[in-house]
Amino acid sequence: MFGTLVAFMVANPATSHALTAILETTGMAAALILLRTPRPEGTAALLVSTYYYGREAGQREHDIKHAGWDAVQAHLGAEFLYGWSLPNLQQWVAPTCAAWAVAAAIFLIHSRMRPVPR
Repeated sequence: MFGTLVAFMVANPATSHALTAILETTGMAAALILLRTPRPEGTAALLVSTYYYGREAGQREHDIKHAGWDAVQAHLGAEFLYGWSLPNLQQWVAPTCAAWAVAAAIFLIHSRMRPVPR
């Protein structure tokens, strides 16, 4: 059972990133709600999306440097999505969409739990 799950996660990195982002966004939003920060669900989704963007951009920068580009060109290329492969783009977009979907769900649940002023 566990081996099958691991095999699925390895074979489907965009899906595994999305599933992980759901857990990360939920946990971070819960912590931020407990800390009573403003817009905790949006902050959590933004941080999770930024994490996955940085992860994929870092991999692209590394690959571009090894292809012979100098450091500045590699950095700018990775930051502006140049040289990104479709799987890497999916591995950033999938968790970003999952994170914002979780944030929207948390926002709706949280807003319905608040008392309505009369």
